[in-house]
Amino acid sequence: MNESTYAKLIAVVAVIVFIAGGFGMLFCFPFLWSAKINNLMGAGFPFVAGAILVGSSLMALSQLQKNK
Repeated sequence: MNESTYAKLIAVVAVIVFIAGGFGMLFCFPFLWSAKINNLMGAGFPFVAGAILVGSSLMALSQLQKNK
């Protein structure tokens, strides 16, 4: 495999991770408005995890664009 193939593979994986993180954030968002602490804690951690996934995939895509 050459460098171009690796770059395409990383781009595809980064887009999949971006979609998964965004879906996780959207799924947990309604529970963040709950008054119960159980719902708040149960939705807060996956929301932060989704934000980390979205941010890391954006950084990977930006690094791929920078190296072109």
